[in-house]
Amino acid sequence: MAALLSVGTLSAQAQFAYTTFNSAIGAGTYTDLASTGTAIATPNTDDANSAATPIGFSFQYNGQTFTDFVLNTNGYLKLGTTAPAAPYFYDGPQSPFKGPLDNNAEANLILPFNLDLEGSTAATPEYRVATTGTAPNRVCTIQWKNVSDKASGTVTKQYARANFQVKLYETTNQVVFFYGTFTANASTTDALRTAAVGLKGSGPAPGQTVTVLKRSTDAWNAASFLSGNYTGDVFNVRSSVRPASGLAYVFTAAQAKDASVQTIHTLGKLAVPFSLPHSVVAAVQNRGLDALTNLPVTLTVTGANTFTSTKTVVSLAPGAITTVTFDAYPTTLTQGTNNLTVSVANDDRNENNSLPYTQEVTAGTMAFIDPTKPLDSGIGAASAGFMFVAKHTTSQATFLNEVKVGFFTSASSSNYQVVVLSATAGGTPNAVLYSSPVLVRGTAATTATVPIPSIAVNGNYFIGIREQNTNPQLGYQLEVPLRANTFFYRFATGGWTEAGSAGLPLRLALEATVGAQLTCPIASGATFSNITSNSATITLTGVPASGTGYTIIYGTAGFNPASAGTSVTGTGPAITLTGLVSGAPYDVYIRSNCGTTEQSSLLGPLRFTTACPTNTTVASFPYSENFDALATGTRPCGYTVVDDNNDNNTWLLAPITNSTVGASAPNAMRYRYNLNRTSAANDWFFTPALAVRAGSQYQLTFKYKTLVDPADPTVEKLEVTYGTAATVAAQTTQLWKNEAIQNPTFASVGAGQVAVIKPAADGNIFVGFHAYSIADQYDIYVDDISISSTITASSEALMRAITMFPNPTAGELAIDVRGANTKGPLQVEVLNMLGQRVHTTSIRNNFENKVNLSNLANGMYIVKILAGNEYMVGNVTIQK
Repeated sequence: MAALLSVGTLSAQAQFAYTTFNSAIGAGTYTDLASTGTAIATPNTDDANSAATPIGFSFQYNGQTFTDFVLNTNGYLKLGTTAPAAPYFYDGPQSPFKGPLDNNAEANLILPFNLDLEGSTAATPEYRVATTGTAPNRVCTIQWKNVSDKASGTVTKQYARANFQVKLYETTNQVVFFYGTFTANASTTDALRTAAVGLKGSGPAPGQTVTVLKRSTDAWNAASFLSGNYTGDVFNVRSSVRPASGLAYVFTAAQAKDASVQTIHTLGKLAVPFSLPHSVVAAVQNRGLDALTNLPVTLTVTGANTFTSTKTVVSLAPGAITTVTFDAYPTTLTQGTNNLTVSVANDDRNENNSLPYTQEVTAGTMAFIDPTKPLDSGIGAASAGFMFVAKHTTSQATFLNEVKVGFFTSASSSNYQVVVLSATAGGTPNAVLYSSPVLVRGTAATTATVPIPSIAVNGNYFIGIREQNTNPQLGYQLEVPLRANTFFYRFATGGWTEAGSAGLPLRLALEATVGAQLTCPIASGATFSNITSNSATITLTGVPASGTGYTIIYGTAGFNPASAGTSVTGTGPAITLTGLVSGAPYDVYIRSNCGTTEQSSLLGPLRFTTACPTNTTVASFPYSENFDALATGTRPCGYTVVDDNNDNNTWLLAPITNSTVGASAPNAMRYRYNLNRTSAANDWFFTPALAVRAGSQYQLTFKYKTLVDPADPTVEKLEVTYGTAATVAAQTTQLWKNEAIQNPTFASVGAGQVAVIKPAADGNIFVGFHAYSIADQYDIYVDDISISSTITASSEALMRAITMFPNPTAGELAIDVRGANTKGPLQVEVLNMLGQRVHTTSIRNNFENKVNLSNLANGMYIVKILAGNEYMVGNVTIQK
């Protein structure tokens, strides 16, 4: 495998050449060595060293040349031919040292996962080495396979199996730690363990050692790098947080001369004339081992505009970062695309000597993110009132007319407001100038366009979003280092915090459009009231004086106002929406109409949910629910849940993922496992009340599936019951159970698989679906629930005695008779839908009878069973 980062040739250095700023976290494909290479023999799998083992080429490390290594079973190796000395692992306080990292006598160590390890009991442990490729670009891979941590004191074993590798790259002297599958120990209690991960040269001091730092609850790809030995937290792990297969920690050997262009501080969209004058700023770092002097740094602009500026960095120490401010742009710019490049001269490592940035020159739009690059992720606090804002600046008085908000993909929809704030004299957020109505974003990545009612701005001002309760996943691109005093956040109470100072190097996807004051602006606010099961009133506030009327476009949540929805017009401020469906979420868009032709932009979506009817009892059958007319995160009218384990994880509607085979799209009821990975499932959802009658039978059908992670298979448990109330205690009769659910596509459960419901008396029943999987599993989906009443009888006794499955398999009808009050056989008559008798036979009491109807055509038939003077009648469907 090629090196993750290509670098120039490194001659033997007289010092440790690995630094935090030349270290990175990456992702690739973990490839098990299998039979490639050679197995490494050790006396045992607990605190053992191998013999000196060849690397296969010369490897430069810590100013020395090595051709061999010694592997220790505790997740590290020592370069050279001398075996490591005890203590062999890092696992809490020990005397006099905590492990090889702290043992001053131990040098030239490579520690991918130094913990008290032993061979796994779940699979055969092995240590192996393989050198592949051709000189001068060979790779030596050293692998620990099927190892596990060893129980220590009160801390139980956390991993049943762990697999990881060290890769040493010839010529570049790059070191990469690759992590494969880590499997949690099934019987363990999730607990903290302390490990050591990193590189050690001659000693543990800064400049001699690079360590990887991680809190136990943090993802492995959220680790950080530390120069020197641990001083507080270390590389903390636990069974519930495991690395994704293919995770890589990459350590690149530094060169003598290495200037790196780190980032560019400018605008991805620059407005003319409102953004001028404008100066591009670049951050440059010395990533080499030697100091840099008189370093020229050049900005080159091509495309719609051409411009060049060169500045000189007089002195830059190893590891230091400086910002370079170039000359201001010309006072006039042509609209179009600028292609920016900031560069330094060639040095010992040229791949980081230049950095591009694409910039759009516009008439009135300003944004920070590079429009040619995707968002890296999203952020939020899931806290009501939390705000994230970005500072924009205009060089002359104008009006803010529109804000665009970029959202990253989210697991659920979220409510938010767009806010506009003034700035203090020092350029920090100040008073709120405008808050939009509460808007909603869906789950897909999107850019929301929000009209603003022409807010006057001049100089510094801020735009941002205010959360309602959930994390809206405001999009961002990473910017390291982050430009100063531009991005801020605050909670509902408390002061503003500058994002960079809090370790959040995020340039936010918040775009502003300024220009002339709109002659037909939007209403500044809207509220909903008088919400019933089929109507609602929307009241507009801050209506513009130029508005002669308003158009309201509404439809079920998620509709496209450009092609769907219902439109109503009115003069406001109150407009009533009618003909709505009960218990359903609706999206609403608002447009101002000014005169006969002029209209404002659409404001929305604003969301409300109609009330459920007072009585949700199901009184007619067949009854069905496919969950597709409702929004994510809701439940149909009459459906209730019980969070029996009180972990705030329960059944809600969610989009079907992985596969829609065999189930209706887009939604299903979903139980999602607790992310703490320690709480077992114990959660119910119940149907509405079902009004059933004694003397009838009812057949339940539904579909189910789970999510499957091939790298970490899970097993789900689900049961279905019914009872006289939507409570756990009242669910007294089990209809179906499966404790080994692993199907990634929907499976159907129908007649013959789920028990028939036979009410003992007239009244209401509730069907319950109970997730009770063990902890740290995955998601369960239930969809397409149907309940049909297909059988009636002349007496409750006969109803209890006979069970007829209404969907014959391969044309064979099953009729189970137990304790019917008859001395002889029972007679069966089958009629088609025209009332014509098409089949007769007799069946036995106290017997599971099979009636062969395979000679009949596919379709629906009436089956009548005669027991003396009593009878049972039901419908069956033949589908061969």
